[in-house]
Amino acid sequence: MDPEVAFFFYLGAVLCFALAAAGEAWRFGARGRRGLGPRLALVPLGLALWLFPTMWTTGQAAF
Repeated sequence: MDPEVAFFFYLGAVLCFALAAAGEAWRFGARGRRGLGPRLALVPLGLALWLFPTMWTTGQAAF
């Protein structure tokens, strides 16, 4: 994966974690996925964004 693309994945993950840490104090904090709180919606998304570049690089090395 291109390092610039990986940077944007990591940046998105950090933003998700920061918004999840802010909880309901951020502007749209009350709006989650079907009633889930922002922490329950943003933490898994942040983890997925964080792990995707590593998974992509590992997949390329495997094939």
